[in-house]
Amino acid sequence: MATVIVGTGTALPPAVVTNDQLAELMDTSDEWIRSRTGVGERRLAEPGVSTADLATEAGHAALVDAGLDPEDVDALIVATMTPDFYAPGSAPLVQDRMGLGTVRSYGIRQQCSGFVYGLDLADSLIGSDKADTVLVIGAEVHAGIQPWANQWRERRNGGSITPEERERNNKHRHWSVLFGDGAGAAVLRRGTDDGILAVELFTDGSYFGLIQVPAMGSSTQPFVDVATIAADEHMPQMNGPMLYRQAVRKMPEAVHAALKGAGLGVDDVDVVVAHQANARIVDGVRKRLGLDVDQVPMNLDRFGNTTAGTLPILFDELRRDGRVSPGTVVVFVAFGAGAHWGAAVYREPTG
Repeated sequence: MATVIVGTGTALPPAVVTNDQLAELMDTSDEWIRSRTGVGERRLAEPGVSTADLATEAGHAALVDAGLDPEDVDALIVATMTPDFYAPGSAPLVQDRMGLGTVRSYGIRQQCSGFVYGLDLADSLIGSDKADTVLVIGAEVHAGIQPWANQWRERRNGGSITPEERERNNKHRHWSVLFGDGAGAAVLRRGTDDGILAVELFTDGSYFGLIQVPAMGSSTQPFVDVATIAADEHMPQMNGPMLYRQAVRKMPEAVHAALKGAGLGVDDVDVVVAHQANARIVDGVRKRLGLDVDQVPMNLDRFGNTTAGTLPILFDELRRDGRVSPGTVVVFVAFGAGAHWGAAVYREPTG
């Protein structure tokens, strides 16, 4: 028995925000952003377009690619750090909008590592005979927490930006230039060989402060108020240097652990689908693994960091570009807030 990926899909908002356009809203430039992050542009969801909307679109695309119907799905897993509501999560919204029926639906919150955790959960459900077909989706709409989003829209319509708005954008520049909106999905089914060979997952709460949103939770009472908003405590806070050091160390470690579990080595790997957080991180991981540039592809120059969406979006692109053929060994790896990290080894079925 094996768990195989039989279909993938992507959903991306049509609006493209370039680095040059961000330079109109804060003290930055295309060269500054590219040299430090690798991001050239990102997608931005329109007001009213939610995580569940993009997840639903990506999920339908993956089912079409797999040649399946919504009623074929036994379980749904939606990974996101930007749910539509504080409660409930986005999974039941996606289940209903996709017309999946009253199947078991999971909303998981491992942030950037959400899709890897989703693959492991799907493999466990199929391996324990609790499901035959599982839809795993990673989706994010960061637009609601982007301090510059409304100003970008107003600027496109001839509006201007105030000095106070520019100062606030500068305050959040180190993280807000990174993120984009998008969703990716994969359909996993029971197969006869290959598929998911091994998954290794890790969590260390001592790194909780690397990336966090300090307010809007039960640790603060009330979890949001006027003072919270005024202090921007509903916005992400990120320790970039420490995040880089931990990601570049722990992602390769997870890859080696997963490969060992699969009985393989780095020389057996054809392609690494790494979380698209920052080009420096991806390149650092590649160098530590001793792989060629073409073995660790990047698309963050076009989409930025779509958090739980980066892995399935990139994998869908690779499949459509013919990079995943029978026998191809793929390693998914990510590191994210929590801290959660891990890797999954997957071989495209040959039969």
